[in-house]
Amino acid sequence: MNLHRIISRSFALCAVLAVAALPARGDELRNLKRGEPVPTYHLPTIDGLAVDDASMKGSVVVMVFLSAEQRSSELAALDSRDVVRDLKDESVRLVHVTADVVQKAYFERFRKDRGLDMPLVFDPDRALYGRLGLIVFPTTVIVDKEGKLADVISLHGPEYKQGLDARVQRTMGRIDDAQLAERLKAHASTDGSPKSLASAHRAAARFLREKGQNDAAREELKKAIEQDPSNPDILLDLADLDMQSGALDDAEKRIASVVEMQPDSRRAKQLKGIALYKRNQYDEAESVLLDALKLNPDPSRVHYFLGLIYEHKGQHAKAAEHYREALKKFLHETGD
Repeated sequence: MNLHRIISRSFALCAVLAVAALPARGDELRNLKRGEPVPTYHLPTIDGLAVDDASMKGSVVVMVFLSAEQRSSELAALDSRDVVRDLKDESVRLVHVTADVVQKAYFERFRKDRGLDMPLVFDPDRALYGRLGLIVFPTTVIVDKEGKLADVISLHGPEYKQGLDARVQRTMGRIDDAQLAERLKAHASTDGSPKSLASAHRAAARFLREKGQNDAAREELKKAIEQDPSNPDILLDLADLDMQSGALDDAEKRIASVVEMQPDSRRAKQLKGIALYKRNQYDEAESVLLDALKLNPDPSRVHYFLGLIYEHKGQHAKAAEHYREALKKFLHETGD
C-alpha cells in the first residue's frame, strides 16, 4: 500500500467517526454545531451604541437574524419579544440582528410602530452571518450562559412562539430534552394544524435519532409525513434513514420527489450523491457532490464521500485532500 493510500485510509477512519457523531437536525448553521462557542462579535446598534459577546456572558441570549421588509422576519421579531418578555427572567436577553443597514429607516419605523425596544444591531459586512453560516431568514440562534450554541430555529412558522419558549427554557435548565420534545408535541396537538403536527413529530424524530433510536425516529417521521405529505425536509429525513438501512430504492424515490419540487436543494443533491456512491456510480456521484458543496449545511459529510469516491478511483492525493477538508469542516479548523 503506497503512502497516499495509508494517508487516505487514516483520514477515512477519522472522518467516519466524525460523520457518525453528526446530529440529524433540520435547523442547522453551516459553520457552527451545537455546543460550540459562538464567534466573538462587536456590533453597532441602530441607536449608535454597541453590543458584544463579552457583555452577554452569563446570560441566555436569543439572537434573531432578520431580513428587511420580510413578513416572516417581522413575525419572528414580534414573537421573540413576547417570549422573552413573558419569561420575566433577567438572565435571558434578546437581540435582533440584520445586515440590511441601508434599510435603517424601515427598521426605525417598524420598531416604533410595534413598540420594540430590544437592541437591533447591524452586521454591515455580514461577518457574523458568515462565521455562523446562516442559511435562511429569519434564523433564531439561542446561546447558553457559557456563550455556546444551544439551539437554532430556521424560518418562522405557526409553532415558532411555543417552540422558542420551550427551547429557551431547556437552555435555562428548567426542562430537559425529553420534556422539550413533549412540549413541542403537546403544542402541536393543541394547535391541531397539519403542519404544526408534522413539525412536532419531526422534532421528536430528531431527538430519537440523536440517541441512536432510528426505528422510533422513522415512526415519528412517518406520522409527520402523514400530516404534511409534500414537506421536503421530512422526505429527506426519511431518505437519509432509508440509506442508512440499505433501502436505496426507497431513498432515491424520496430524493427524486424533492428534486422535482426544489431543483436547487443542496441537501437533496447531497443525499443523491451519496446514493450514487452506494450504487458504485462514482463519476455521477462525484459530479453531484461537487455541486452540492455550494452553500451546503453539512460540508464535512460531502467532503467525506468525495474522499471515498476518489479513493475508489485510485486518486489518493485528491481523496486525502477531501478527508482533510471533512475533518477541518467538522472541527472548524483553518490551518493546514
